[in-house]
Amino acid sequence: MEAPVSHLLNRNDIWLASQQQAGGESLPTGFSSLDQQLALGGWPRYGVVELLADDPALSPLLVPLLADSDADRWLLCVAPPVPLYAPGWQQIGVDLSRLVCVDARDPQEQLWTLEQALGSGRCALVLAWLDNLSVAQVRRLQLAAERGRCLLMLHLPLALAEQPHPVPLRLSWSRQPGGLSVSLLKERGGWPKPAFFLPLCGQGVTPESEPCHAPVLLQGPW
Repeated sequence: MEAPVSHLLNRNDIWLASQQQAGGESLPTGFSSLDQQLALGGWPRYGVVELLADDPALSPLLVPLLADSDADRWLLCVAPPVPLYAPGWQQIGVDLSRLVCVDARDPQEQLWTLEQALGSGRCALVLAWLDNLSVAQVRRLQLAAERGRCLLMLHLPLALAEQPHPVPLRLSWSRQPGGLSVSLLKERGGWPKPAFFLPLCGQGVTPESEPCHAPVLLQGPW
């Protein structure tokens, strides 16, 4: 006689598709409600994270991460859409003596710079803004990040959301009054999730006392 379904569901050697398989090292995002949504409980400690948006600016999701970046290794920015505004970065706690910006505009130069930096082991965090990226190119960046134990936060256009990039985490974000709308498109050990609201400083603070990250001008005074 077949065992009841309820008995099978209680077995430890059966995996349910609704269960997350979290594993690996993680970094707190600085937003408790975002940590609760992520399978790892934060950003992957190394690898490629894709941040997709129609907004070309630095994602506000990264402000806490920038403030807590490793002081013993470099913070690298590749192809930012506008020149960096040093006082703004300093205001959120970035050590400017460890900040390097590479204003490469040729796609091949951008990819070469990223692959070399990620695999060097000398960078704690790399930020990049690219217009397009193939699956093969993403795979090379992911392998380089794993080799150098570095985290790449990659800003990409929202139009690339349908591409099957082999990365640990992909999410989209957009600005809303009082915060951000965030959608988890793909995450290793978890499942895609519908958009949820992430409050920022000044409005819509959640009951779990979401940390307050005030808007900071990180790109030029113009």
